[in-house]
Amino acid sequence: MSEEEFTIIVKEAINYNQLNRYFLSKTGKIDTAKDHFDLTPDLESIRADKASDGGLKLSHAQRRMLILLVALWDGRYADDIFNEGIGSLGKMIHSMDRGNRELFADLIVTYPGWGS
Repeated sequence: MSEEEFTIIVKEAINYNQLNRYFLSKTGKIDTAKDHFDLTPDLESIRADKASDGGLKLSHAQRRMLILLVALWDGRYADDIFNEGIGSLGKMIHSMDRGNRELFADLIVTYPGWGS
């Protein structure tokens, strides 16, 4: 799998889950990012929304995808911000709709951190 495929799927996951506000792009827009290194989680926005009244206003599936995307970027930040694990793989998959399950599988398969 190529890093291009991974980048495409990361952008799809962000857009599908309406998580755009929680990611920054070096190119200015998520859709114009050339590779996944152009994208970074906006940790300050995530922390601010999490600390606000009512916390993150996301569905369970959106929250799980946000945790996963932050963890793929750097697991230490995901642990620090969310103070919770993703949970069991079964629970994570069960909390997602079909679109998110497919994106989750594609992210894992194309993740360039495996091997080498």
